[in-house]
Amino acid sequence: MMKRLLVVLVVGVLAVGALAWFIPASWALPLLQSQWRGVRLEGLSGTLWQGRAEQVSIASGPPLGRLDWTLSRRALLGDIRVDLNLYQPQLQVQAQMHRVSSAQMDLHDLTLHMDMAMLGAQPWLHGQPQGQLDLQVPQAQLQGIWPMQLDATGNWSQASIHTPQGEVPLGTVMLAVTGQSGAIQGTLNDDGSGPVQTSGRLSFSPLGWDLQVRLIPRNDNPALLSWLRSLGTPAADGTLELRYRGGLAQLNPVTRKP
Repeated sequence: MMKRLLVVLVVGVLAVGALAWFIPASWALPLLQSQWRGVRLEGLSGTLWQGRAEQVSIASGPPLGRLDWTLSRRALLGDIRVDLNLYQPQLQVQAQMHRVSSAQMDLHDLTLHMDMAMLGAQPWLHGQPQGQLDLQVPQAQLQGIWPMQLDATGNWSQASIHTPQGEVPLGTVMLAVTGQSGAIQGTLNDDGSGPVQTSGRLSFSPLGWDLQVRLIPRNDNPALLSWLRSLGTPAADGTLELRYRGGLAQLNPVTRKP
């Protein structure tokens, strides 16, 4: 009788282990969405450990594309590490994630490639951004959704703004961002060869944000000069200094003369 009970227990443990090892991704949907709160997954295939969602979206936002993931089986011991690969023609993201606690997430080796046109028209730019954004984030630490620590660099190549007056070329704009203890600082600069000399500083924290930008035209492109005048009043030498600041949900532009 005791041997039979032991055999039943061993078989039961092996069956549960096999189920956990090969559990289909569709069966694990409630677990996945509880770990990635606000993320909606559709068209699941594969397993919990190596699977795919044909479509992923965040909250009520638009579809972002196909998501492939590889989850370390160390998750069975509470150590959740996952490699992510998000793909659609206009957006590709790769990242490694490690859940340190229920509130803290570490990101490593994140790369993002985005067609800026997918952002649509931006009122504060008086047009729709065009070009390609390439972003690299070697490491970041998130508390909830807020970056407590951040190290990132990026290039906005073939940058331009599509406006009713025509295409406004900006060249290549480079971004560098660092952050500690939830306070994020960054710089913007052009590569020196474009039609606009661009320099800027940005800072943001949970309390608010501040963006200061200086734009100096290098030529007399009519669409470029018209766009600059739509943003503010340039100085006599054509220099335009702008400042956008406020809380995370508002834009308060201030034009400053040098």
